[in-house]
Amino acid sequence: MKFWARLKSFDANQLFKLVKLFITKPFYIKLTLQATQHAVQLANRYYSNTHHKSNAANAFRHALWTILLAKAVYDKTGNEVTAKNWALKVTTAHENIAVNKPLERAMDLHNNNVGISMLAELINKKEDEIVLLLKKKAQEAQQICEPEEVVNLENQLVYISEE
Repeated sequence: MKFWARLKSFDANQLFKLVKLFITKPFYIKLTLQATQHAVQLANRYYSNTHHKSNAANAFRHALWTILLAKAVYDKTGNEVTAKNWALKVTTAHENIAVNKPLERAMDLHNNNVGISMLAELINKKEDEIVLLLKKKAQEAQQICEPEEVVNLENQLVYISEE
C-alpha cells in the first residue's frame, strides 16, 4: 500500500502516535520514509510479495528495515547509539500503531530487535553484504507458535507460517 493511502486509513489515535513520533525529529521523516521504501523494494526484489505474510521473508524485511533505518540515521549523525535508538523507536511505534495479533506482534518486534543487535557488525557494510547475511538468516529462521518462544531465539529470525 502506498504511503498516503496508508496514512489516510489511520484513525485519529494512530495519527496522533505518528505525529508524536516525528515531532521531536522532523528532519528524520525523509530518512525514515526512504529507508522504509527501500526495505520494501529489496524485499520485493528477493521475495516478491510473499514478505507481506508471517513467513521468513517477512522476518528478512523487518530486520532489513531496522538496519536500513539505523544506517540512515548513522550516516547523518555518525552516532551508533542515536541510530539504534531511532530505529527501535520507529519500528516499535509501527507495531504499536499497527493492529496485529499477539503472535505476529511478538514476531515483528523480535525480528526488529535482531536487526538492532546486528547493527554494530553491519554499520559499515555494503548493502549487498547486508542483504546476503539477512537472506542466510532468513533461511535459518525458526518457526514459532507462541509469543513466548522468541525469548529463547535471541539472535535468530523467527516466522509463523511457511507460506
